[in-house]
Amino acid sequence: MSLAVKKFLSLALLVLTLAARALAQVNSGEATFNLNGTVSGGYTNDSSNTAGSDHSIFGAGIADFSGSYHNPNFLSFDVQPFYNQSRLNSSYQSMTAASGVNAGAKIFGGSQFPGSISYTDTFNSSGNFGVPGLANYTTHGDTDVLAVNWGIFLENLPKLNLSFADADSNYSVYGANARGTTHSDSFSVTSSYKIAGFSLNGGYQYNGSRTSTPAFLTAQPSEQSDSRSNSFFAGIEHNLPWNGSFAAGASHLSIGSNYGSSSSADNYNTTVDTLTSSLSFAPLTHLTVGGTAYYTDNLEGTLFNTLLTAGITTPESLTQETSRDLSLTGMANYEMPAQHLDFHAFVQRQQETFLGASLASNTYNGQATYSNRLLGGQFSGALGVTGTTTDTSHQSLVGLNTTINYRHAINKWTVSGAFSYSQDTQTLLINETTSGYTYTGSAGRRVGRRSYWNVFASGSRSLLNGDSGTADSNQSYGTSISLARFSLNGSYSKSSGNALLTSTGLVTTPIPVTEVPSTAVVFFNGTSYALGIGSNPIRGLTLSASFAKSLSTTNSNSALSTNNNQYIYALMIYHFRKLDFQAGFSNLVQGFSATGTPPARDNSFYVGIARWFNFF
Repeated sequence: MSLAVKKFLSLALLVLTLAARALAQVNSGEATFNLNGTVSGGYTNDSSNTAGSDHSIFGAGIADFSGSYHNPNFLSFDVQPFYNQSRLNSSYQSMTAASGVNAGAKIFGGSQFPGSISYTDTFNSSGNFGVPGLANYTTHGDTDVLAVNWGIFLENLPKLNLSFADADSNYSVYGANARGTTHSDSFSVTSSYKIAGFSLNGGYQYNGSRTSTPAFLTAQPSEQSDSRSNSFFAGIEHNLPWNGSFAAGASHLSIGSNYGSSSSADNYNTTVDTLTSSLSFAPLTHLTVGGTAYYTDNLEGTLFNTLLTAGITTPESLTQETSRDLSLTGMANYEMPAQHLDFHAFVQRQQETFLGASLASNTYNGQATYSNRLLGGQFSGALGVTGTTTDTSHQSLVGLNTTINYRHAINKWTVSGAFSYSQDTQTLLINETTSGYTYTGSAGRRVGRRSYWNVFASGSRSLLNGDSGTADSNQSYGTSISLARFSLNGSYSKSSGNALLTSTGLVTTPIPVTEVPSTAVVFFNGTSYALGIGSNPIRGLTLSASFAKSLSTTNSNSALSTNNNQYIYALMIYHFRKLDFQAGFSNLVQGFSATGTPPARDNSFYVGIARWFNFF
């Protein structure tokens, strides 16, 4: 018998002999404590073409330590440390042996000074680098997050809420030899007060971030960025006659960004002032009328802040020229419940100054919505028509939007579907419109008393009119069947479009892509498919396995990359009383041609035993 096997048997015997007498709870004065957890041990064998191979006997554990003092509202806490938890443990979804702690505490709950604090620290855990509509790339690294919230609710004084958060993350991408880091911190103070029928609110918020984005998909070195924003805001609300209300608000936002260079050309600093107001009345039953007004003295800064909020930094597109936006909107809504109809209309006047040009437009929209039972099922649909005229170019556009939803159950079948279509829909900028469609559908039925089969499909496509390079599309199809002791599922997806590179992956740009420099855009195209099976052949035994594969290409001004991701995972758990016998296998293959390095190939095998304890 080998030394490794002897060590494993010795460790398994130790785990089995650690059975302690379960106590429901421990009290010490006014304090109450609970502690339970799982201790495990086993043998693991890992092999990799990037980090070598190893095998070992190891121990692992999970614990949950909770309690309170005086009573749970006065002070309560929950601490959950974990050690050596791998992807083979479904609770932690990590391909690597992850360790860390999740902790939180609440104090003075229900009083005038309630507060909470939470902290998470994780080492060597798996993560995702996202791709729209496709399987994500796999990463591994460390993260920690600290968050504090506090309230001050004194009688007859303004309510005050304070919050603070600080987070760090560093990771590497399998097969890319690329590392990324993210640090973010935020602080906010908000207040609200009611006096003489007026509701007042205001506050301050700070957000800061420092990121190093691995640009491995574009064969470029990591991109460094440092951004921060400070925002002051205030608002007022008051009820009016005819079931009406009035609201107004103002905000001042200052933004500063630096892109890893001391050159002023790589810095962006600006301020954005915004005013908003709204007015609404319900003078008759089922009739609502109202209007809104919006003004910003920096439309370009508003667009840039939208990118920052999504984690995107693109300084090259910003000219810091004068830009403004004024929008005045009137609306009316009338309901006809007996006829299951709802009518909505609005008119908008918009004036913009952007990129040295002054634009103005008038938009008119009418929409009807119908919802009722139809042919034994539930139907809802909407049809709207929009007309837009632009003052400067004297152009006129007619837009169309429609949505349809239907659900029907007959015998053992349940069928549902939805479809929406839009044409010449106005974007944030007057001179740009979009068109597109989305659809979803599913059908399922019972098979016997304890079985169910289902199929589904979904898809979407959108583009900026007049620019074919802005199209985004995705399709997904899948099916699943669940039997008494067996389940099977499979899916296929296809996606293509344009996106921007961030520290968390590719993100579809939240503003028209034409306002983003071409050097920042990454075009992607790919397919992915997955298969999963599970079974409970006998009581206490769980078997599961999954396979996923993704093939994609990414293209930018600097490089074309062919990318491949494949993952296989299998797990067996046999539960007997408080014991779990576990065995599992995982395999990851991931590579990117733009990096010039071979794909990463990582395999892991594990077999072990776990014992649950309720210590007190």
